[in-house]
Amino acid sequence: MNKFSWQNIFGNAPRIEHLKKILSEEKFPHAVIFSGVEGIGKRKIAEICAAALLCENSNVEACGVCESCRMLAAGSHPDFYIVEPEKSKSAPNIKIGQIRTLQNEVSLQPNHSNCRVVIIDGAELMNNAAANCLLKTLEEPTGQTIFILTSANRAGLLMTLRSRCGTINFEKISSEQIQNALEMRGVESERAETVSLIADGSFGRALKLEESGGYEIREDALNFLENLLAKKITVEEIFNRGKNFSDGSRENFSDFVTYIQKILRDVFLLNQAELYNSDLKLRLEKFKISEKTLYELFDEGKKIQRKLASNANLRLLVESYFIKLKQIAD
Repeated sequence: MNKFSWQNIFGNAPRIEHLKKILSEEKFPHAVIFSGVEGIGKRKIAEICAAALLCENSNVEACGVCESCRMLAAGSHPDFYIVEPEKSKSAPNIKIGQIRTLQNEVSLQPNHSNCRVVIIDGAELMNNAAANCLLKTLEEPTGQTIFILTSANRAGLLMTLRSRCGTINFEKISSEQIQNALEMRGVESERAETVSLIADGSFGRALKLEESGGYEIREDALNFLENLLAKKITVEEIFNRGKNFSDGSRENFSDFVTYIQKILRDVFLLNQAELYNSDLKLRLEKFKISEKTLYELFDEGKKIQRKLASNANLRLLVESYFIKLKQIAD
């Protein structure tokens, strides 16, 4: 099976057709940003575009059989380069050393194909030094290198960098499409429906909910809010949670906060709009909370989400967030 086939992508049909068109017309930009929420397939789409650009037999979809396609599938194509965030004790980021190594690569002539293709995955995670280093490369393009930057937060990129790139904005995937995809993977229908509703348009998030405990994180977030509003959260529990989250991943805590935010949003719009957590409506109707408290809790969530993008100590972030929520609720 051709892993670089458009048939492996669902959702965002208008954008996919646009990409096919500019590939067929050989008008693919030398630098482009694929923007959209995490988990909607931006990296996969970038790889499919790269395969088409490098393929010896087709300029729309990689044939899967030529030497270029075989090398790409084996991860050994000399003209294909990926830059990814490096994990660290704080937040993952792309460092200037990675971009300098990339510059050395793209300064050379293509080895096998007519061009080189570079994917920078999670481009918003470049630190300022790395972003400015990349900017210099984009300002002086060789004409033989195509850059595809994927980003879940385009606004997090330098404005000067954004101005050097075209942008294709990918939309969230419908819950029906996500549900169908989960069922095709063997997920029971009722659970697939629930997961698809709370995945918020991200198939990647749906997979995580199903496979990696995200479903349980949402339940923990709901239980926490219920106990918080019932004034049952103790300082001891806050410090225990701080330790537990800091022993885990930054991503898990980020997911927890996201679920808190969505639950609060649903409580506010309980009978006015479609809910993120429609399966929880009966429990949400029991929330006793003033509009002022609701706003303050939600605002604190927005603040901590911004801080999570920094290199701040995770345990301190967790504890300060929970202490602030307790102060608001009390």
